[in-house]
Amino acid sequence: MDDLRLGPLLLPLSPLLLLLGWWAARLVARALAHHDGARPASVQPAWLAAGLLGLLVARVVFVLRWHAHYHSLGAMLDLRDRGFDPLAGWIGAAVVLLAWGLWKRPLRRALSAGFATALLLVLGGQAGLRALRPAPRPLPVLALPDLHGRSVDLAALRGRPLVINLWATWCPPCRRELPMLLREAARGGDARIVLADQGDPPQAVRQLLDSLGYADSPQVLLDTQRRLAAYYDVPGYPTTLFIRSDGTLDRMYVGEMSAATLRQGIHRLRAQVR
Repeated sequence: MDDLRLGPLLLPLSPLLLLLGWWAARLVARALAHHDGARPASVQPAWLAAGLLGLLVARVVFVLRWHAHYHSLGAMLDLRDRGFDPLAGWIGAAVVLLAWGLWKRPLRRALSAGFATALLLVLGGQAGLRALRPAPRPLPVLALPDLHGRSVDLAALRGRPLVINLWATWCPPCRRELPMLLREAARGGDARIVLADQGDPPQAVRQLLDSLGYADSPQVLLDTQRRLAAYYDVPGYPTTLFIRSDGTLDRMYVGEMSAATLRQGIHRLRAQVR
């Protein structure tokens, strides 16, 4: 349960939890500042600086960790891949608040309590969401043809981490991330990557892949009836499914991803195998 679905809208839960924690912590800090004789508004600059620097540090550490998969400054600055290192972000925010508390001693208790409130709300919320997550679905009993008409039994792909990307030729973000996914799929490695086209005529898929230089990619499957999207209740394309080695779904990533976020997801699957 990484996202909250409201009708046709799909909202990522992690940013929502962070916003809730930031808002609640700000209220607690303002109340304690008033109780300690300081102006409640005086906590606002510290709280804003901690939030911004925490996000910056989380992004920078993520990019440094996966720098080999970023090939331009623009890709590093593109936050749409949602690549952040949470632990680094919390440490960055804590350092800001600690320094601010040393500088403005009357705010020390308020800032400390606010930070603790945010930490408890976010971590507690994440733990609660994990507890409410439904039992993971196994891979469906489903065979899909590849570009040469050979049938691929999805259940037979169990045994090592698996990534299934659901895409369509008419989808602009799908087309943008497709070369990266084809490249990573051809490379092989720690996880098998499969690209399951949803509903397009085979000729349209072949034409697009031919234009990208991957006309004979064995990793591309044709799901003309969109059965995978229906089985996993996918809200839109592109959607990437990270499947554990036992065939159960670990995470559903909705939207365009970078090579770094793909590698992060595969790293998470590998860690569960050990």
